[in-house]
Amino acid sequence: MNANALQAAPAPKYTAQRSFREVCQAAIRVFNLMDKYHTAPFPNAYAVWFAYTTGSNEALIADINGLVALKDQLSPYDIDSLFQEYLAGDESTFVTHNISEAIGNEISSVLEIIEKGLKQNDAFTSTLDSFAEKVPEVNSEEGLAAVVSSLLEENRRMAATTRELTDGLARSQNLIGVLNHQLEEVQALATRDPVTSVANRRAFDKTLADTATRAEKMNTGFCVALADVTNFSGLIEIYGQDAADALLEKVAAQMVAGLNEGDLVARYSGEMFAFILPEAELMPAYNTMVKIKHALAGLEYTLSDTGEIISGVMASFGLARGEPGMTPEEVIALADSCLQEARNSGRSTIKARGLA
Repeated sequence: MNANALQAAPAPKYTAQRSFREVCQAAIRVFNLMDKYHTAPFPNAYAVWFAYTTGSNEALIADINGLVALKDQLSPYDIDSLFQEYLAGDESTFVTHNISEAIGNEISSVLEIIEKGLKQNDAFTSTLDSFAEKVPEVNSEEGLAAVVSSLLEENRRMAATTRELTDGLARSQNLIGVLNHQLEEVQALATRDPVTSVANRRAFDKTLADTATRAEKMNTGFCVALADVTNFSGLIEIYGQDAADALLEKVAAQMVAGLNEGDLVARYSGEMFAFILPEAELMPAYNTMVKIKHALAGLEYTLSDTGEIISGVMASFGLARGEPGMTPEEVIALADSCLQEARNSGRSTIKARGLA
């Protein structure tokens, strides 16, 4: 890799949304990179560079680094190829990057306003210097009055320009705030299950991959668990999908309440949930699942239309320890195998290799 190769920003953790400052910094980097590598400023190009600068796709980063190591610009064909391969299939890409692009454009406007203000200040300073040179040469009251009048007029013009610039900055600040809020909402929706409000499968897979990579680097382990809510399909048949979904939301909230800081629970599929406990040994992780199992057993949900109470939610758990060097797929397969054992052992059972 030669000196032209780039360094992308590290990928943010799932639990942290990009802050206003981070979005602004990313947008500025995007404009700088588009200028440096002679990239036409169209939406797909902005999307590619934004994904690069925020470190959201390691394969895309590697490809771009490879391209700029060989040449000093990215052609429209390069950009389109990168976009189609890495971003086009992501439904949230268009919304996310369009909002980010709007933020970037507004930041560009702010920079123009600031530049204009600096030029106006320089011009005003030059005018004052000019007046200062004229004053000693004035030899009559009329001449002095003319200089003072000109100075007052120049001051009024500068004040009006300053108000205009201030208003422009205020408008841009408000718009950037709105756009940033929209961006945070889109990012949250892209990683959150709409029924239960916990992480979705996509967020789980990414977090698991990051956890496995970190465990290998640090030579530590981590735990993964899969939980299957027993007879959930039966609840749908009896009470309907809406009531079952409402119960599932309460189940998810109970699971979240039973976890420690830094742990993650996600809706894996249907009535299945998945857990990542990055700092836990097997026995403490097992105890956490026991605590969640008992909390679910005590959960009650009242049907809004009939007042009937649904209680005693049961779930089977499969728990696995991920060791350094294990792939995410291997850890999931081990947890799934334990889950099958739990299902076969009866309801509300927890299975883990070496413990149960």
